[in-house]
Amino acid sequence: MLPYRSLTTPFEQEKYLNRFESLYDEMAKAGFTWATLYENYEEHQYMSDSMLEVPQAMYTEIKNATRAVDAIYIKTFKMIKENPSIMHRLGIPIMLWDLLLEDQSKRFSYFTRYDFIASVHGLKVIEANTDTPVGLVEAAIAQNRLANVHQVENPNERIDRLVKETWDQVIKDYQIRSSDTLYFTAANWHDEDKLTAKYLMQHYPQNTDYIPLEEIEVRKEGIYDPKGNQINFLYRLYPLEYFLHEKSGTGESIGEQFLVNVLEGKVKLINPPQALMMQSKAVLSLITEKKKEWYTRGEQEIIERYFLRTYDHQAGLYSYVKKPVLGREGGGITIVENNRILDQDLDYYQDQQMVYQEYYPMPSQTIDTWDGPYTGRLLIGSHTMNGEPAGLFFRVGEYITGNLSMFVGFTIMK
Repeated sequence: MLPYRSLTTPFEQEKYLNRFESLYDEMAKAGFTWATLYENYEEHQYMSDSMLEVPQAMYTEIKNATRAVDAIYIKTFKMIKENPSIMHRLGIPIMLWDLLLEDQSKRFSYFTRYDFIASVHGLKVIEANTDTPVGLVEAAIAQNRLANVHQVENPNERIDRLVKETWDQVIKDYQIRSSDTLYFTAANWHDEDKLTAKYLMQHYPQNTDYIPLEEIEVRKEGIYDPKGNQINFLYRLYPLEYFLHEKSGTGESIGEQFLVNVLEGKVKLINPPQALMMQSKAVLSLITEKKKEWYTRGEQEIIERYFLRTYDHQAGLYSYVKKPVLGREGGGITIVENNRILDQDLDYYQDQQMVYQEYYPMPSQTIDTWDGPYTGRLLIGSHTMNGEPAGLFFRVGEYITGNLSMFVGFTIMK
């Protein structure tokens, strides 16, 4: 368990709530509006005002692990592209295969988040969020405000600069001219996605426009904004596979037509379509299965150090996490410890292909909340931008890290 700084010692609920309300207003003005979340007919606290104190050695190791894991993902991406027949192992809808295999993007993802647990056996990556990673606004805007309140160093202070540098690389790779417009989109009802897209848009150096996903006009000739301007470049914070199910008000398969337009090169997407390929948790089972076949001795050592054994079947494991390959936000997960179910969420994704990942418990962590100190399980998110470690995103929640796990800031222990 990491030590943490508290703004209320001893805890007094009225003082805590007054300070939290003031901090919430400040955060909202800066672009972070989901410090609380309304779910199951009640308001939940999402942001703690505590500040974790992370040892320098641990912080350095997370950055090193992030680089090493990213290198394995890059190698795995290369091997999948060289062995396209293995696509059926990824659990991705067959209608997307041509799009993913034809995509010639230089990187599979420009914005990625790797999730780690700090186990008794060291850092272990449990999944990669390569398609539509969030937690950026927390790591940038909210983290900075919390560091200011606590008057401590902000280790994520370079994240804005790395966003700008990543856009410079995107402009180069996509050959975007200064006269071109990069559109940004997300489901407009979803504040987190919308404001994450707008945060990234703020740091793009050329022409931009935000368009709600619901307002994109899809035609056979391409996709257009409400003014009739054709959209040639689009940053979308919306899962690629969801487009397969999008219908117009008259029942037309506009999502499928959208994907056809992408396949035909009428619009270029960021993150690239191939990001979905690497989002599949089945990639982790391929890394386990192909460890000796695909990877060098040095790469095998990285896999042994940072990856958990993952399979497409139970493989005799007594303690494991059963995960849908394209599940999101903890949906569809079952945790089994010593052949007994520890926790599960069966509301979503039960029709998907599953993987079985070796179970390592997440460490306990205590933080302050408006109900007093809360002890949950700590998950470490590590953002990368264009392959460079960019900033950390800590959450504390239950055994399954879902929507209501709490974000908490961090600093380096002095």
